[in-house]
Amino acid sequence: MSLLYTSLIALSTAVLCISCTAGDGNKVERQRADSLTNEVVKGKMSLERLAKSDEFMYFNKKYFYEPADLKAIPKFDKVQIQIVTYRIYKHVKLSDNRYHFAVKQAKDLHIPNKAFVYYQRSFDEMNRKAATSKDSIRLELPDDYATKLLKE
Repeated sequence: MSLLYTSLIALSTAVLCISCTAGDGNKVERQRADSLTNEVVKGKMSLERLAKSDEFMYFNKKYFYEPADLKAIPKFDKVQIQIVTYRIYKHVKLSDNRYHFAVKQAKDLHIPNKAFVYYQRSFDEMNRKAATSKDSIRLELPDDYATKLLKE
């Protein structure tokens, strides 16, 4: 009985560890993302092609905590941010002064769960502010914004 109990505890711990990191990209996925980003930086692959691919992409977590001026950050970081942001905004619509985000899981966009949740919470917060202002705050989303992100 104790061997079975110990095995269940070990299995539960392993599943918990796997599920906590699932969706944020493992070492191999991140190395591949870095390699592909370098291909874009070197001009061997187009930004649009990588953005529209099913390749996993992430960006440095420091950009969750500090504003990113795309003109001032390194090209490598800019490319990664553009790709993740493109994949998010490709699925955002604006109607009745609310952002509607049509995707439910990060894995559908091939981006880290942390980035997905960050953007999702941002949209929820902007919607909340618009609602509490009785819509005196007007939300905006330029036409084809996702594609414009790739042109910056």
